[in-house]
Amino acid sequence: MGSDADHLTKEIVKRIQDGDGSAWEAFYERFHDGMLLAIRCRLGSGLRTHLQSEDILQSVMLEALGELDRFRPRGPGSLKHFLHLLVTRKIQDRADYFGAAKRKGEVPLSAAMLDARAQPEPAYKDAESFELLEASLNRLPERMREIILLRRIDGLSGAEAARVMEISDDAARKLFSRAMARLVAMMNTRGGQSE
Repeated sequence: MGSDADHLTKEIVKRIQDGDGSAWEAFYERFHDGMLLAIRCRLGSGLRTHLQSEDILQSVMLEALGELDRFRPRGPGSLKHFLHLLVTRKIQDRADYFGAAKRKGEVPLSAAMLDARAQPEPAYKDAESFELLEASLNRLPERMREIILLRRIDGLSGAEAARVMEISDDAARKLFSRAMARLVAMMNTRGGQSE
């Protein structure tokens, strides 16, 4: 995020912390597409059969609302990183829950979950940009997709992403560079094609 974007984000968070209810809608709009992208790219086909991306997004947003009072920015992108940590934690919790239920031989599906499975996946607000980005990310090899998600979506530094992926800083830099080059090439090719 640039300095103007960081300033706007800080202003929205401050308004929320000061009890301005209307600021919550601005916050939700600002982070909706990026968080939905992170959820959809990380959820995987297994959990998508049980969960709606939008349900996880709303759950994360409610959790964020409860924790924003204590949030203190540590630098550019820290709020984005905080939100994506919540996303990762929520998906892991759901994966653990369904994994345990599957091992017991039962995956309980509530009426709400069955109803959600019948609904179409939620849409991005900026569908043109984010649908192409999601489709292109999902065509990348897993490690390339992960380094881009860690760096560009979760907001980690190169060194932090390297630690998460358990590779050297140099290997992470090279992987990120190759992954971004491939992603841009795919998006340019697909974006230039007529449907």
